[in-house]
Amino acid sequence: MKKLSRSKLIKKLDTIFSIYIRLRDCDKKWVVVCPLCWARIPWKKSQNMHFISRWVLKYRYDENNCHAGCYRCNVILNWNYIKYTRWMQNKFWVEEVDKMINDKQIFKIRTPEVEEMIEEYVIKSRQLANQKHLSL
Repeated sequence: MKKLSRSKLIKKLDTIFSIYIRLRDCDKKWVVVCPLCWARIPWKKSQNMHFISRWVLKYRYDENNCHAGCYRCNVILNWNYIKYTRWMQNKFWVEEVDKMINDKQIFKIRTPEVEEMIEEYVIKSRQLANQKHLSL
């Protein structure tokens, strides 16, 4: 079997991680409530919002940094940053959010770690789908 390039592995991890976050945040009726505007959307139409930009690798796959939300808040309102910050501060405390914002640590993920994370989030997603009686 041909090995995937690193960029394709990252893309695959992004996809499965997004599925996991959206499944994690949906209710038993497969609906996500956007934490910023309270819009109700089917889990498949929701988006994986990143509080700290996904370009910051340390937080790209951090479950506390990612939440399912609506397209409007994530894209049109440029992730509704002021409301998102307040919501994060209420959820995780101001000090924790400040640590995330001010963290300048350089972070790398080796290719074998990316492959392990893909396997981990495939398993976690399947477990959540089974719990919520969804088919992926």
